[in-house]
Amino acid sequence: MQGEPRPLAAPVLAALLLAPAALAQSERPVLELSRDEAVERALKNNADLRVEKYRPEISAEDERSARGAYDPLLTGRLDKTSRTDPASNAFTGGEKVTTDTWRWNFGARQLFRTGGLLQLDFGNDRSDTNNVFSTFNPSYQSNLNLALTQPLLRDRGIDSARQQLKVSKNNREISDTQFRQTVINTVAGVKNAYYDVIAALDNLEAQKKSLALAQKLLEENQIKVRVGTMAPLDVVAAESEVASREEGVINAETLLGNSEDALKQAIFPTNDPETWALRIVPTDRPSAEARVVETEAAIQSALVKRTDVQAARKAIDNNEIGLRLARSQTLPSVDLVAAYGTSGVGGTRLVRDGFGGPVVDTIPGGYGDALGDVFGRDFPTWTLGVNLSYPLFNRGAKANQARAQLSKEQALASLARLELQVAAEVRFAARSVEANYKRVESTRAARVLQERRLDAEEKKFAAGMSTNFLVTQAQRDLADSNVAEIRAILDYRKSLIEFDRVQEAGLGGISF
Repeated sequence: MQGEPRPLAAPVLAALLLAPAALAQSERPVLELSRDEAVERALKNNADLRVEKYRPEISAEDERSARGAYDPLLTGRLDKTSRTDPASNAFTGGEKVTTDTWRWNFGARQLFRTGGLLQLDFGNDRSDTNNVFSTFNPSYQSNLNLALTQPLLRDRGIDSARQQLKVSKNNREISDTQFRQTVINTVAGVKNAYYDVIAALDNLEAQKKSLALAQKLLEENQIKVRVGTMAPLDVVAAESEVASREEGVINAETLLGNSEDALKQAIFPTNDPETWALRIVPTDRPSAEARVVETEAAIQSALVKRTDVQAARKAIDNNEIGLRLARSQTLPSVDLVAAYGTSGVGGTRLVRDGFGGPVVDTIPGGYGDALGDVFGRDFPTWTLGVNLSYPLFNRGAKANQARAQLSKEQALASLARLELQVAAEVRFAARSVEANYKRVESTRAARVLQERRLDAEEKKFAAGMSTNFLVTQAQRDLADSNVAEIRAILDYRKSLIEFDRVQEAGLGGISF
């Protein structure tokens, strides 16, 4: 109707909607990136790896801490004591007896891998007193003692220190395997994210091509309406189709932005605005060559190399170590005890007039006299024997042994469950590889047929033998088939990555 404002033409509307996005894309700095480069960046910068790499280091320090139980321990003591005692009987030594004592003691102890404990003590003191019965003043006393305790039953094969050391070694190896698994998962995730960016780019290109075809059809319909060979209603239908495909382009751009951000998060170390502004341009194109999948061989490889399987076996080793300790604690405590010591005394000897009488003479002496007695072994003392102990019923130790046995059996059952799960994962991944390759062949054939169909419909439409609806439908089907082929190829590449991931335990088994 003349005088009424006409609606904005669909091509103009599309240009207005898409121009800002296209301009923003062109103005963004570009990072051209191959898949290998993406993996290399991730191995250097990935935030998860930077966090997880500390776990093996912490476990190594735990092992070093456990080894510390066998470090020699040195002891020392230096003090002075002053004591004053009132007279309580005739032998107190005076009305008020005051004694000042200096002590300087040293010692060392060493725990052995046999469970034995060797201890050395060297004690010294110097005393000054007004006790009338004292023979030396000042007096020096020294003693040197060496003692060995060696378990013969309980704690002989294993004790808590050895159990902790063995477990810490296994835990360090578990941490190493778990870190390798994190690396494997990270590499697989980066590859998948890289392919997601490619898929998003191809999907956006397909959506733009679909939009361009719809715009072309709309322009042709508008010409036919102007010359009177087509009803205006067909133009409305074409404009509706253009608007629908504009939405597809917008959604595809959003998906591309999300895919780029996921890849950036995996390969960049910090939150940097310049990083987020980059436009990633993949330089590698995924191919779809057929790959022979040997399922049974892959299952056997996974059962040997999978890091979670290795960690589960190490956990069983820990349970076995705990069971050995629990069994040891049910045995009687039978310890061989051997000790040897010497002592000495020296100082200024007091010669008194009678028992407790006044000092009438002194014989010089000192600390060297005490040391001479000690190292001359003038006054030796030795002990050799066996200490025995065994609690009646011993229910606590027996309960701990039963608990440790159950824990080991549970760990074995968990390993069997894990092996079953691994086999199922490998079989599923192998089946996905085969199915996705068939999808690639199928979608490729479908895309070729859709191209032929669209070409035929456009020729028929130009000759007046087809309808606007059929051409539009053929365009939409071709766009869908393009996207389906892209998705099939990417899914096939991802299934190969997953097939490698579920069977390998190290980076050597992953194709870069």
